Amino acid sequence: MPLLSSDALVLRTYKVGETSKVVVLLTRERGKLRAVAKGARSGRPRYQSALEPLSEVRVGLYGRQGAELLRLGPCELLRSAFRAGERGLETALNLSYFAELLDAFAQEGEAEDDVYRLALAVVRAAEGETDTAVLARYLEAWLLRLHGLYPPLDHCSSCGAGLGPGTLDYDADARRKTSSRKSRAPGAIEGALPDDARPLEAFHEQLIGRHL
Repeated sequence: MPLLSSDALVLRTYKVGETSKVVVLLTRERGKLRAVAKGARSGRPRYQSALEPLSEVRVGLYGRQGAELLRLGPCELLRSAFRAGERGLETALNLSYFAELLDAFAQEGEAEDDVYRLALAVVRAAEGETDTAVLARYLEAWLLRLHGLYPPLDHCSSCGAGLGPGTLDYDADARRKTSSRKSRAPGAIEGALPDDARPLEAFHEQLIGRHL
């Protein structure tokens, strides 16, 4: 029997040996795990397209409890992000960025159901008409928030005074700058990134950089 059976998202792969790959998975049951996919680069690859980044899969993993590297057994493709990537170069680049961001934030061997559900929601929204630039800011904000890294939007981080609605200024030595917006499901977001939200990219980049 496998050590673990779980739904998972493929975050990335890299080559090992002559015919195999190491697969980095965000699993629902155990957070981020790594597994060797034997024969994944052979003439008749065993897993075919199931190991593409952001593929939603159901996997069986073998190995010792607590091992850093497991062995990938059965891998059933449930949903592919390939169609979303066909929307154009910008979408494909943003999808790649989503996978990198999730890989950077996901905890090794620790289940984070909120992060897993966030990842699924963002990837599925990308399959629709939602602007992936908007989804990038959404994913950044929620990953920062779920890990306790996003500054408060209702009071000053330095003095504790309450803050009104609208654009908020932030001292780099304290927290940063953002604009307050009500949260909604990623698939329900319509249109392009509004002009008053464009500073979020630089803001999030700084927060992520400081964290990593």
